[in-house]
Amino acid sequence: MTAAILNWNGGDLVIRCLRSLLRQTEVPAQRLVIDNASSDGSLSRLQQEDPALEVVANRTNVGFARAANQAVAAARGKWLLLLNVDVELEPDYVERLLAAGERLPEVGSVTGKLLRPRNAQRPVIVDSTGHLLYSNGWAANRGEGNPDQPAWDHGGEVFGVSGAAPLYRIKALREASHHCARPFDERFFAYIEDVDLDWRLRWLGWRAWYEPAVAWHHRSATGARSSPFILRHILKNRLLLVANNDLWPDGLRRLPTTALFTVLTAVQFALESPKAVLGIVDAVRLLPESRHRRRFLRAHRRVRPAEIRAWMQRFPYRQKLVRRLSGRTRAAARPGYSGTIPTCGRRAAR
Repeated sequence: MTAAILNWNGGDLVIRCLRSLLRQTEVPAQRLVIDNASSDGSLSRLQQEDPALEVVANRTNVGFARAANQAVAAARGKWLLLLNVDVELEPDYVERLLAAGERLPEVGSVTGKLLRPRNAQRPVIVDSTGHLLYSNGWAANRGEGNPDQPAWDHGGEVFGVSGAAPLYRIKALREASHHCARPFDERFFAYIEDVDLDWRLRWLGWRAWYEPAVAWHHRSATGARSSPFILRHILKNRLLLVANNDLWPDGLRRLPTTALFTVLTAVQFALESPKAVLGIVDAVRLLPESRHRRRFLRAHRRVRPAEIRAWMQRFPYRQKLVRRLSGRTRAAARPGYSGTIPTCGRRAAR
């Protein structure tokens, strides 16, 4: 199998990620780093740490999506493990995910139990146990923000997998790459491109699996997640996600809720950074290519719309509102509170 670390100024975090990979009970035979023009010396440190590491060095930061596609193109294994710089794997992570994938030939992707690093002030918190899909076109991490508990110790099928530490079957990625549709849509740059792939693989008949092997995710440790640049991409990407995958006529019925949620998201992001709203303009400019991707799905899909619809859940508006308001109240009591609304959800989530 192949493992690829997608690096951009990963510093000490990416070194810890690589060391955890080398400590696996089943160390991937091919190990790659796709480096997005890091300027912190992390690439040379990675090469010193693992002389067998194969390097694809980009001259600029081409984003997560294109870097992930470069990893797919360079992979020689039957399976590809993609790793964010801010992930550390428990020693049995690769072995357990690989075994789960090999058991079921229809499984195209596998995720482990991603946990937030331990904190003395709170119990261990879940980062992701797979993806949820909502009927308004948004997606989220299953179990995100909740304490780890025995319920998450059982494997099973999920809608899709987080891009932080997923294992993909290369055959499934190749099928998702026919014609214009490379595995990861490079218009996304970063965030939500993993959900886009989830949805496309579902249309192509591939399943996703959750195996409760543990990886620790230092979520947004680089600080990029809250930048205006990334918020703009997230707003753009959630629109492209629906445009790419929610096929009509079934998707036509969901347009009102999609439009409403887009407005709410735009308002939320505008409170954090007015420039983030330009993501809507970006999406409109990039929409024409989505027509080709929809044609690709119509020509190659193996499941009926009802099977996709069965995975869609109602978005918990009331729960999210209560959580947001209580979060603002707690934050207002802290010194240095800025009055901004914290973002919810993720790309769905690294």
